[in-house]
Amino acid sequence: MWFLIKGSFWFSLVLIALPFINTESDKALENAPPLEVGQSMAAAAEAFADIKQICVRKPDICETGSETFAALGIRAKEGARIAYQFLDTKFSDSEPDLVTGSLPATN
Repeated sequence: MWFLIKGSFWFSLVLIALPFINTESDKALENAPPLEVGQSMAAAAEAFADIKQICVRKPDICETGSETFAALGIRAKEGARIAYQFLDTKFSDSEPDLVTGSLPATN
């Protein structure tokens, strides 16, 4: 999940930066609202500080979120195990060694 959040963030930054690099975008951006980086950063910092305080205001939300992430983590672990077994059966070079619990024959 964290990978998706980080990936979305960086992908958004790339999309925002591309018009600054391409000089042909000036005409399309003439009527766009101005971008004020200072105010945007201050608003983002304030929003982040507010999000950090949500567990103080509503602890039940954090408890439910914690349980949800724990359940998702367990399911992701099981999914990884299933994927590993599938790939192992498809790409293994030979049959796995068979180990049994039988004893050797005695004379």
